[in-house]
Amino acid sequence: MILAQICFVGAWSAVKHIGQRLPLFEVLFFRGFFSLSILLPATLWRVRTLRVNAKKMVFLRSFFGYIAMILSFHAIVRMEMGDAASLFNTLPIFVALLAPPLLREPFGRKQFIFIITAFAGILMILKPTSGIVQTMSVYALLAGFISSISMICIRKIHEKDSSWVIALYFTIFTAIASAPMAIATYVPPTPIEWALLGFIGLMISLAQIFLTKAYKLGQAATIAPFNYTFVIGSYIAGLLIFSEIPDAISIAGACIIVGSGIAIMLNAPKKQSPPGSTPAIKI
Repeated sequence: MILAQICFVGAWSAVKHIGQRLPLFEVLFFRGFFSLSILLPATLWRVRTLRVNAKKMVFLRSFFGYIAMILSFHAIVRMEMGDAASLFNTLPIFVALLAPPLLREPFGRKQFIFIITAFAGILMILKPTSGIVQTMSVYALLAGFISSISMICIRKIHEKDSSWVIALYFTIFTAIASAPMAIATYVPPTPIEWALLGFIGLMISLAQIFLTKAYKLGQAATIAPFNYTFVIGSYIAGLLIFSEIPDAISIAGACIIVGSGIAIMLNAPKKQSPPGSTPAIKI
């Protein structure tokens, strides 16, 4: 799980770097293209089929995941990596809110308390009272919310389709949906940018493989909290690579979000997997 999150941090760092010059949809297209070249043979090797059983839900997962990816990539290029990662990783919190009405899962009092606490951390990053709420921050938070809808779709179909197949078709959807705008706004990448585009595809593909392996070998309740290694790694990458120094309020807010998210996972109803525990959910 930690290796998966390191791969995601590497991918986001590369997106932030090349996103300063290359158009968003071009980055999205090549993210899908290079990931597809890895996930397609890996899926055929692991599950030996490309058949989809829950076609409608796989489409909805891909659609909502794609919208969330647009928002998160747009935000990561224009705001501090750590803050963007913290807001995006509100995913388990939103899943905890949506799961009871949409999946008819039980909802505990402790979960509600931790959700309220998490929103306090969100406000500390958004800083609404200071008048400096940035559009990019809202995009990152909205990406977390929309990703939670995608996660609900995965929770509905994980018994019908392999996580490998779900991840593969999401990657195909990403490449196809991005292609028209990528062609219209195409900017020739430099050799270094080509290398980074390939690096993004490789890192995200490896992250998906590590995630799947982690959930296969370990219990979800133990493994899922390590998702938040991504937040810590993003703050470190932002500092070391982009010289981003977050303020104390943002760091405190991130700690509250991370702590609340972990508490929600660990206090999830025993009959269900903790929110955010299904593999291959990140974008």
